[in-house]
Amino acid sequence: MNKNVQVTVDTIQLLEDSERRLRALVNATSEVIYRMNPDWTIMHELDGRGFLSDTGHPISNWHSKYIHPEDQPLIQAAIDEAIQHRKIFQLEHRVLRSDGTTGWTFSRAVPVFNDHGQVIEWFGTASDITAKKQVEDELKATKEELMASKGLYEAIVGSTPDLIYVFDLNYRFIYANKALLNMWGKTYEESMGRPLLELGYEPWHAAMHEREIDQVRETRKPVRGEVSFPHATLGRRMYDYIFAPVFNEYGQVTAVAGTTRDISDLKLAEDALKQSEEQFRTLTQSLPQLIWTARPDGFCDFFNQKWYEYTGSHPADSEGNGWTKYIHPLHISEVYKKWTDSLASGRSVIVEFQLRAKDGTYSWFYVAGNPIRDEAGITRKWVGALTNIEEQKLVEGNLEQLVKERTQELQRSNDDLLQFAHVASHDLKEPVRKVKIFANRLEKEFGHSMPEMATHYLNKIYGATDRMNSMIDGVLNYSTVSNLEQEFSMVNLNDILRNIETDLEVLIQQKNAGIRYDHLHEFEGAPMLIYQLFYNLINNSLKFAQKDIPPVIHISSRLYPVPDNHQLEIILADNGIGFSQQHAVKIFNTFTRLNAKDQYEGTGLGLALCKKIIERHNGTIGANGEEGKGSSFIINVPLKRLQV
Repeated sequence: MNKNVQVTVDTIQLLEDSERRLRALVNATSEVIYRMNPDWTIMHELDGRGFLSDTGHPISNWHSKYIHPEDQPLIQAAIDEAIQHRKIFQLEHRVLRSDGTTGWTFSRAVPVFNDHGQVIEWFGTASDITAKKQVEDELKATKEELMASKGLYEAIVGSTPDLIYVFDLNYRFIYANKALLNMWGKTYEESMGRPLLELGYEPWHAAMHEREIDQVRETRKPVRGEVSFPHATLGRRMYDYIFAPVFNEYGQVTAVAGTTRDISDLKLAEDALKQSEEQFRTLTQSLPQLIWTARPDGFCDFFNQKWYEYTGSHPADSEGNGWTKYIHPLHISEVYKKWTDSLASGRSVIVEFQLRAKDGTYSWFYVAGNPIRDEAGITRKWVGALTNIEEQKLVEGNLEQLVKERTQELQRSNDDLLQFAHVASHDLKEPVRKVKIFANRLEKEFGHSMPEMATHYLNKIYGATDRMNSMIDGVLNYSTVSNLEQEFSMVNLNDILRNIETDLEVLIQQKNAGIRYDHLHEFEGAPMLIYQLFYNLINNSLKFAQKDIPPVIHISSRLYPVPDNHQLEIILADNGIGFSQQHAVKIFNTFTRLNAKDQYEGTGLGLALCKKIIERHNGTIGANGEEGKGSSFIINVPLKRLQV
């Protein structure tokens, strides 16, 4: 009992001594001071020094008062380990500061033992390391950015085909990217710290670069050049390079950085282009035309010698838009519009104008200019030629006058022919009419007493006079079809065919014929002529029908597109006697007959008239046939009449 009392007294004494030492320490330090009971469940006191709020009496909720919620599990784990192993507690963690913000502290607490080795309390200090942590975070972020930038730089430098390198001021390589190492055929370790001569540079080449490095250091400005070098695997190549100074924070040149690009292919292309331009210029001088070229924006940058010889001008007078001053004033507006339209659209320019020669006279020229495009279709150049067509224009003028005179002469001839056709029709029909009248009188007066042979001869006279009248009418129709003024309108072919069926009703019934058609297309034409066309064709099919086989006529139509219009195809097919295909063209000639007159009636003008009617409609007509199997007529006409 007395022993326990003594221990308690001793403990109290130790705590009082600890209290005095704490007070002395608090007065001597700027750090946070705190005291905890042995199992850290109670905080006896804490002097926050303005960093943390003070605690002047024991509290048990010190975790929520001082420790950031996310760090409380971490704190408890460290406390448990310190209690278990009776060792010093120390940890960096976040705290809730007296101003309500979050701060960082480095907390360190040591156990206080009594004489019996028992922990009677924990005594600790806490330093405000918020500023330090902010600096560390900033340094960490900066380091991460630097690492990312370094990675990006190394990725770019490592993947670029350009050679990138750095010299020190003693002409030794202190950095080389992968492309440069490949050119040398060496590793990074083999190359760094080596001078130029040890890396395969010829003495003259090494000396040149050393002079350039000295120049960069002295002038503090970049230098540039071109040089060839033997690539380890590609052979000798041509390179373009630039050396630039590297400065330290004091503005001193501490190294020389360089980049080099392989321009071998570019040089070959430049040489090829130069050769091509020389060939082009040589070619243009040998041509009789005036040749020009222009940039994509229309700026004329070249004329061949023929241009200068013709106009008497000089490059400064003609290049750009200077060439326009040599165009006839009456044509300049049209030329300028067509040229600007072509520049905007990228299409070829074609124009004719008069160009002034050096003696002041004007001659006609035909001008054609075409764009030269790259693989992407972008115009890179314009090339054109001016061809002198003065003589052609004179010939055209004479030809136009000659055509005009011939047209007038032809019109007079047509008028005379038309007049003759009408007169001839009247004069020829009159004797035929009288022959028929007297034959008729002969039949009436003596028919009852005429022998059979005389009657036969009389019938021959009737047939001959009828054929003669038909012939005269056919010739008149054929000669006048081109001169008739016909109004063009939309033609309903179905209606026209129905009218023809009515007009040929007797013949159709006699032949037991069938005409089949349905929903035929309308087209623009002269209704009277179209009626005559199909009347002749259908009558032709009925006339040349096979014996003992009822004639069947099929009529169909179809449309197909042509530029700026539609074409109508009409087919009329029959099952008549047909014809040999070798006569397919011949049958449209005037007075052409393929069959004997005594077997089939006709004048030989029907199909010729059909052809002329179709030509009047800017169309075509053709025929297919096979003997004993029928024939077909193919008509093609524009759906809409072309206005000329």
